[in-house]
Amino acid sequence: MIECNMNGNIASENSAARERGASVAREYERVVNTFNKVLLLKEKIRLSVEHRISELENFLDQNEEQLATLSRNIEIYELNISKSVENLEELLIEETRIKDKYNNLLHGVSMETVGVTAVEEESVEEKSLSEDGPSTENLIQQRHHFLDNLNSSFQKLDNDLQSISLLQTEMHNARSEILEKKEQALVKKIILDGTRRDLEEECEQLESDLEISVKEEEALTLEYAQLINKVEGSIVLGDEIDRILFSSLGTVED
Repeated sequence: MIECNMNGNIASENSAARERGASVAREYERVVNTFNKVLLLKEKIRLSVEHRISELENFLDQNEEQLATLSRNIEIYELNISKSVENLEELLIEETRIKDKYNNLLHGVSMETVGVTAVEEESVEEKSLSEDGPSTENLIQQRHHFLDNLNSSFQKLDNDLQSISLLQTEMHNARSEILEKKEQALVKKIILDGTRRDLEEECEQLESDLEISVKEEEALTLEYAQLINKVEGSIVLGDEIDRILFSSLGTVED
């Protein structure tokens, strides 16, 4: 009777041990699979975020290069605009001087202004004194000479004014083109500044997320290693038990 009770207890303990072992094995497998999946996911996230941060840093470097180029171009545009303003002011001064001279000619000037020298005036005067008075022919010649010189002076002033007008037109057009390029550069600079801020914000956010994720990955890895160490440490069988298990296993397989 006692032997039957003992056999019954063994049978009950055998079954309970197997069920508990299977349950623990399933739970351990579930925990191991969960750790493996999560750690694999954490690794993918870390590599992906690191890759994205590297891309953003490259984009930021390119953005900075473009901004530096735009800043240099804007400085050049401003310098050229300043020079064009100075040149236009100088042309205006020159134009005013020529117009004043033009106006003086229109209102009458000395013969010296239109090209008749003092020597010519003196020779005319001496010739006039040597005779009873200037002859009609001499007067006509003087008139022609005067008109020719006057016309030549007006022609030169006309040419000078035309040249100044052409230069002013060219400078105004060039200045307009430079102003347009400067405005385009400023607009592009605003866009690049906005892009830089967006890239920096995304980079900062990713770095913050990465830091949190890495800390979680480190905590999980440490906990997983400790769990494995505990399991490895518990799976230590004595020589007698090891002999019984493997000899029995051999019998079952046979």
